[in-house]
Amino acid sequence: MSQLIKLIQALIPKSQSQLDDDYLAQAADIYDLELRMGELQGRVRPRTLGLALAGSGR
Repeated sequence: MSQLIKLIQALIPKSQSQLDDDYLAQAADIYDLELRMGELQGRVRPRTLGLALAGSGR
């Protein structure tokens, strides 16, 4: 029965705040956490943009 409940819960979409909390919880250290917090608050550009520009030869 508990497997059925887990399956149903997995199908229910998470709220944006829960997704944000999960994203922050994946931080490797305090610096990564601060970077992720800045990304969510819109203060820091996403890391993927910086990597794309760094690899473009500019």
